[in-house]
Amino acid sequence: MSDVGKVQVATTREELEAIWRFRYEVYIEELKRDYPNADHERRWLQDEDDELPSAVNLYLGPLDQILGVQRILIWPPGEIPDEYYQLFSMDVFPGIEEVVIAEAGRLMIRPSARGTQVFPLLVDAMHEQWIERDAKLCFFYCVPGLVKHYKRAMNARPYNGRLIPAGFGVGIPMVVVVSDPPYVAPCDEPDVEVATAESDAPAKSGFDVSHFSHVLEGGSVPVKLDEDVVWEQFQRQLLEDETARPAFLSSLSAETVKTLTGSGFILNPSPGDVIAKSGTEEREMYVILEGVFEVVSQQKRLAILGKGDLFGEISFFSETGQRCATVRAVTEGEILVLRRNFLQKLTSIDPEAGFQILTNIGTVMADRIVSLNRTLLEARNA
Repeated sequence: MSDVGKVQVATTREELEAIWRFRYEVYIEELKRDYPNADHERRWLQDEDDELPSAVNLYLGPLDQILGVQRILIWPPGEIPDEYYQLFSMDVFPGIEEVVIAEAGRLMIRPSARGTQVFPLLVDAMHEQWIERDAKLCFFYCVPGLVKHYKRAMNARPYNGRLIPAGFGVGIPMVVVVSDPPYVAPCDEPDVEVATAESDAPAKSGFDVSHFSHVLEGGSVPVKLDEDVVWEQFQRQLLEDETARPAFLSSLSAETVKTLTGSGFILNPSPGDVIAKSGTEEREMYVILEGVFEVVSQQKRLAILGKGDLFGEISFFSETGQRCATVRAVTEGEILVLRRNFLQKLTSIDPEAGFQILTNIGTVMADRIVSLNRTLLEARNA
């Protein structure tokens, strides 16, 4: 894909309707997400916020074949709607009511345009809007598997906010400090679009984040990305006791396990948080380091999972990536999040280790199917 054109700001009803149709294609038809406001008759996904004075709707490409979209909400000091203030736990940021605040949402890209300049062009246009309106912070949330991507691509940071219930499961709250240098880095994930983009908008005054640095760092942040921290906690929770070593780590060297954990990050859900939602398309796999989780399908509990257990492995390996059950945290927990590409990386570095992990996970899946069949048979005979 060579020339993708220029990012436009939607100003007409025709443009908005084209954006709504494109949203429906991606969120409802492709990703199978559950949005109560979806208009299935007109194949629209429209939000009340789309036509507010605070909204900026960006799109790229012709209206009959949109390549990518992004919506930004920008609020003057003291005018953040309570719904968003609560959703993003903005109360943890001292003095936030005194500055211009933005929210970024509904970012999506046509499958054929992923891996092209569409994403960085949208990021660039969004950054120009922030600077033009003197926004200091921009909030958004994403699926767990894209946290590292947005950290690289937008300099976004996870922070000490509550995890967000979303149409796909749990959303990770992130914030961009607009005065931070925007950057994007080379990406080794073929299904994620990253390239270099620089904003032409003149930079305004910087923003001192030192008075809420505690919100962006430390143990209270529900996401841990530092590889050394992840490895340390993984060892402490799963490797110190050899008798409790998880089956999927069987026959793997310490070096291989460390490589595996280095590709992921740790998430700390709270009771009631839905980590994986039945019917949605996501490819993360999770390893429980601490806590209790329940597997539910059609309002029936199928299993209870605990330390050392895997979940999400079926959609991780399936062609569609569709979740076949919902997994919810019963207690406070700690889980390692792994994206599908970690196995591709590991296999290229160490084919034998990659094969062993595949074998181990296959064994876990087989044992789980046998256990599930036994449970269903007992329920039928009860």
